[in-house]
Amino acid sequence: MLRASRALASAALIGALIVALPTVALGQEQLISEVTVEGNNYVAREAILDVVKDILKVGEPFTQEKAAEARKLVMQMGYFDDVTTSIEAVEKGVRAVITVVEKRRIEKVMFAGNTVASDEELRNTILSQPGHVVDPRAIRGDVRRVEDYYEKKGYIAHVSDARVDDFGVLTFVIDEARLEEIVIEGLRRTKPYVVQREMDLKPGELFQQARVALNIRRVYQLQLFESVETNIRPGKVDPLKGVILVIQVQEAKTGKASFALGYSSLDDVVVMLSASETNLRGRGERASISLELGGRESYEVGFIEPYLTAGGTTFEINVFDAERRRRFIGGAAVTTADDEFDERRTGGNFTITKPLGGRRSLSFRFRSEEVSSSFLQGTVLLPPSAGITSPASGVAPQRSSNAPGAGEGAYPAPDNPDLLPDVPGPGDVIGPIVVAAPLHSGGRLSSVTLGLIDDKIERDVSNNPHRGSYSGISWEQAGGFLGGHQEFGKITLDYRHYVPVGGDKHVVALRLLGGTTFGTPPLFESFSVGGANTLRGYAPDRWRGQHLALVNVEYRHAITDKLTAVGFVDVGDAFGGDFHTPVPGFTISSEDDSLEPHAGVGVGMRVITPVGPIRLDLGYGDEGSEAHFSFGHTF
Repeated sequence: MLRASRALASAALIGALIVALPTVALGQEQLISEVTVEGNNYVAREAILDVVKDILKVGEPFTQEKAAEARKLVMQMGYFDDVTTSIEAVEKGVRAVITVVEKRRIEKVMFAGNTVASDEELRNTILSQPGHVVDPRAIRGDVRRVEDYYEKKGYIAHVSDARVDDFGVLTFVIDEARLEEIVIEGLRRTKPYVVQREMDLKPGELFQQARVALNIRRVYQLQLFESVETNIRPGKVDPLKGVILVIQVQEAKTGKASFALGYSSLDDVVVMLSASETNLRGRGERASISLELGGRESYEVGFIEPYLTAGGTTFEINVFDAERRRRFIGGAAVTTADDEFDERRTGGNFTITKPLGGRRSLSFRFRSEEVSSSFLQGTVLLPPSAGITSPASGVAPQRSSNAPGAGEGAYPAPDNPDLLPDVPGPGDVIGPIVVAAPLHSGGRLSSVTLGLIDDKIERDVSNNPHRGSYSGISWEQAGGFLGGHQEFGKITLDYRHYVPVGGDKHVVALRLLGGTTFGTPPLFESFSVGGANTLRGYAPDRWRGQHLALVNVEYRHAITDKLTAVGFVDVGDAFGGDFHTPVPGFTISSEDDSLEPHAGVGVGMRVITPVGPIRLDLGYGDEGSEAHFSFGHTF
């Protein structure tokens, strides 16, 4: 009886369980009635469901294959460390449950060791930000981005560590490279300090590419080396943070001797001999001597000490006895039988230039010269100041036929009853009167000049300007306590600007030059325009005056490393002022009383030769054309 009761109870329990179990337990197909997501805190539920919408569809059967595919797609989102799928029985089928374990999140981003770039700059550089999941691949990419950012700023840095701690703080540990040592290789004759004194880099400083490039450019501009290259090696003391800057140089031939035979309309045939050394004693000192024979005879000896003091003060001295063929083209009031004359200057000068920091410098120059007198006679027609002889004298009126206002009765005869007919006296001959005098009497000239220079020009190894600007102002005072025969003051302003157009092979160059004088400057110290260095297309010293205004514009196109084509426009004038002659009361006035700009245009070539850059220009002006030959760029 008891056994029968137990059997009946067991059968009833089994029947109830069979009724309660979902049909999936009996191997029957279950339909998805709902898809839900659990475990997500940051990633939106909708984003996860959107990924599996084509796999887990409501109304379709749930299978293990679909569950595996759904898990795979959700994992591929990259936001989760783990994904599982399960089902729950519901009234009309099963509920598909996607359970996710989200990756850790970045709560904060920090940087350690950075001094060149601020935290804000670096945060804007990386992709990993607070709230983002911890993605090792993204962090590795950010490491490269930080190092690239330093490189763009001209520095070297290495991210030695980038990790997320238990509190979600992502920290980048940055090792900024510092100069451990500077090594100079390739020196044979040049003393090491000649290179070292051009560099302001010091061991222990942060490595900065822009400063290294500036220092190397200074070494180039010494013109002592054919090539200067740099290399970076890991530090010996600290291979991780330290770098060794290696400067590899190839010394150039610095001694030059030249012989030239030239001809010009001013000087006829001239033989030129010169010798120079730009690395005297291996110390970077410069010495030169030149001699000219033939149409003119001159000599000049010069010496430059580039580092008179450790601070970079330079000293330059020149001694000369130079003869130059000069040209004077008078105005309507002054004429000359021949507009060419020889001028000899004998003396010397010295200049001291002291750096003021950056690219600025202050210069002091003293010069003392003996200037020869001009034998060239200038003549002037003075208006008639006296009448004709008295009719009572019986002498016929004498008057130049080309005198201004000539004509009968134009000048009344003064009463002069005591005049002897055959001995006319002053005032008895009608003008015009011709007066002749040397253009200037020469003499001793002593002056001091103070100059302030701001040189921000970038030049290549041949000292060819590419970009940047140059500003200079100088005041020269002659005579006074310095002695000499001339006393005057002179102010000169010089501004230059260089702009590359499409690369360094195309450069637009501009120069603005102005000046004025005070006191009584002699003719040979006046401003002048005309010739190769000022106003091309006109004769040398075509216009003279006590004031100067000049604009030069050039377009320079480098065809090869040794050949440059140039197109130019020059506009300017030297004007105003009267210059005394040895004859009292006889002065020479500037042809232009006020500013009257004269223009010249033309083309030219610059050729690099063993004796230096040669300049050939052909200019066209209002008075015809002029060919100009000189050395180096005009400015």
